[in-house]
Amino acid sequence: MRHETDDTDSLRALQSLIDRSTATASQAVASSVAARDRQMSAHELVEFWQRVGLVAMTTVDPQGRPHSAPVHARLRGDHLSLVVYENTVRRRDLAGNPRVSFVTWDDNGGAVILYGRAHEIIDSLRAARHTADGSSRRVVEIDVELTRVYAMRGRRE
Repeated sequence: MRHETDDTDSLRALQSLIDRSTATASQAVASSVAARDRQMSAHELVEFWQRVGLVAMTTVDPQGRPHSAPVHARLRGDHLSLVVYENTVRRRDLAGNPRVSFVTWDDNGGAVILYGRAHEIIDSLRAARHTADGSSRRVVEIDVELTRVYAMRGRRE
């Protein structure tokens, strides 16, 4: 389901965001996931993103409580696109607060943390595959404009 674009403009936009994020990282982040010697390039991040299965998406409800759940997300330059079921907590959370984060990692210690602002694509509600019990359900498309990207290479063996 995840097919990331790797055209020049998309990679350039993603690399620019990685560079800005790294340059403005807090000391704790700069010395760990944003460390220069372990920082992924945009191209490496796209390849990593294609290898991982799922990512954890976190939203925040009106009372400030976080909600995390797995999603499939497509990386497109400095944006993510994904679908969520119409009746999910994530969708309700996003209606009141567009701030989101995503995290994924691999067994080698490679890790990616993304932050952004999400919005539902107007008129994107459509039918989805049926539930296990055969009930129908629908999804909506979500676009996430990434605002920070931290991507750390795993340790080489």
